[in-house]
Amino acid sequence: MGISPMEQRLEKMEADIQHIKGMLSELLDITRMATQNHSEEKIMSAKEVAEFLKLDLNVIYSKCSDGQIPYFKMGKLYKFKKSEILEWVKKQEASSPFSVDDYVERYLQKNQLKG
Repeated sequence: MGISPMEQRLEKMEADIQHIKGMLSELLDITRMATQNHSEEKIMSAKEVAEFLKLDLNVIYSKCSDGQIPYFKMGKLYKFKKSEILEWVKKQEASSPFSVDDYVERYLQKNQLKG
């Protein structure tokens, strides 16, 4: 005796369910890998960033207060994602070259004595 139409439909549904399970399993694996990569992101302290960039620690804090460098705070501590620091460095390298005259002019404008 052959397979009834109802049994054929049930077998088709079972195959579809197995296919969907496989797709969900793949999606979960991809999500798990992305989460692991994100959670393994190197978080650096201000001191580590200063050493990494070979800058004085005060320069790092200054750049944080000016919003020039990407950071976040954990309580009172400044923290940095290494990937964001690397991106920031790339952008700095791509920007216009440093001009001492421009720097001095900006400094004087910010710190002009009022009298």
